[in-house]
Amino acid sequence: MKGPNIVLLTDFSPLSKVAIQFAMKMAAPLDAHFTILNIVRVDGIPKANLKAKQIEKSIAQVSQEEGDSLVKELRNQIKGNYKLEFKPIKARTVAEMVRKYVEKHPTNMVVMGLQGASALKKARLGGTTVSVIDECKVPVLAIPALAKYHNLENIVYASDLKNIQKELEIIIEFAKIFGSSVHMIHVAPVMDKKVEAEINSVDEIIRKINYDKLDFKLILEEDITTAIDSYIKKTKADLLTTFTHKLSLEEKLFGKSVTRRLAYQGTIPLLAVKRK
Repeated sequence: MKGPNIVLLTDFSPLSKVAIQFAMKMAAPLDAHFTILNIVRVDGIPKANLKAKQIEKSIAQVSQEEGDSLVKELRNQIKGNYKLEFKPIKARTVAEMVRKYVEKHPTNMVVMGLQGASALKKARLGGTTVSVIDECKVPVLAIPALAKYHNLENIVYASDLKNIQKELEIIIEFAKIFGSSVHMIHVAPVMDKKVEAEINSVDEIIRKINYDKLDFKLILEEDITTAIDSYIKKTKADLLTTFTHKLSLEEKLFGKSVTRRLAYQGTIPLLAVKRK
């Protein structure tokens, strides 16, 4: 079976290196093809300006040299029958770079570092990780600063109970690769007839899926992110999975996206999958 194509984002910071090492340890045994991307941009200088083009060329050259050094370091650290290459990409933003690259190249997953944000930043349009999650059509794996890959024994799937079967099929396919247990949870403020009907539907779908390492739990709690975070700690989860949609301006401004808030918490790796 052909290995997955995985895009790794770097700005050559320690955080991005943590994310790259996590992803490579996770997917190197799968004979993955890793492509490390670094954004090359020159802001505030007219592109027609000859000096700007020279500066851009110089930045791209420095990026390539740093990238080649990073590839060499990673090959020495992580053994396996995988492919690894580096590409400096010209773009205005990281999200734009990722979107354009993924549109042109077969990609199974994008991996990047996950940095927490201040309350001020949360109230605004957000950081690079959230922007990439918003724009990217393929799953984005965001890795917090202290993460170290050991295994993916326990995956928590936070569900809003929409598109359950399709989403479970995606998660179970991923979980089977690592032999992971999948803990599906739904957070609701109260138990009512609607929630009760949805739970009955979940039970039926789980029976059809027939994966013996899958369970479901309803959590009654007003604050969704607090409930999910508590459950993650209780189960000592290795990965949190959520499904996302394109955010409206209102959701961006007022932070209504649960995935967005979970990304800012950054306690364990977050796999965000875009709904189609």
